[in-house]
Amino acid sequence: MNKTKLIGAILLTLGMTGTALAQNGFYAGASIGQATIDACDGVTSCDDDDTSWKIFGGWELNRNIAIEAAWVDLGEISGTIGGSAVSAETDGWTLAGKGMLPLNQQFDVFGKLGMIMWDVEGGGAASGIDDDGTDLIYGIGAQYMFTDQFGIVGEWEWYDIDNDVDLFSIGVLTRF
Repeated sequence: MNKTKLIGAILLTLGMTGTALAQNGFYAGASIGQATIDACDGVTSCDDDDTSWKIFGGWELNRNIAIEAAWVDLGEISGTIGGSAVSAETDGWTLAGKGMLPLNQQFDVFGKLGMIMWDVEGGGAASGIDDDGTDLIYGIGAQYMFTDQFGIVGEWEWYDIDNDVDLFSIGVLTRF
C-alpha cells in the first residue's frame, strides 16, 4: 500500500485556494462515537467496542453532491488468546463521495461510498503485528444546520477492514 499516494490525493483535493473553497462549499468538522469491530473469533474475554473519533473535511460541490476526506481512529479491540492478553488498534484515512437529499433549508440526509486506507497495530502478545490495506466504506447519516455556518451531523459508517467495523458517531461541522 502506498500511503503517499492517498495522502497526496487528499491534499490535492483539499488544496484549492480560499476563494475556490468558499465558492464550492468547503466544510470541516469532528465527530466522536462508538466503534464495534467484529473480530472476536477465537478470542476470550473479548472487548470489541471502543470510543472512536474522526476529523473530516470536504466540499459540497452542489446541494446534492460532496467529496469528503477524514482521519478516523477506530479504537482498540482486546482480549485473551491461549492465556495471553492481546490487543489491536485501528486507524486510517478515508475518501468518499457523499450524496445528499435536502429535506428543507436546514436538514439533509445523506449516503456515502468510498475507501479507507487503514492500519492495524497489535499490542500485548500481538506486539509487532502491523497490517494495512485499502478497503470499502459506506454509510448513511443526517445533518442539521443551526446557522449557515454551524451544524451537527450523526451517522453510521461501515468499514470492510478484514473484519466488519461499524461506527456510530455524532459531531459538529462548520462551513466556510
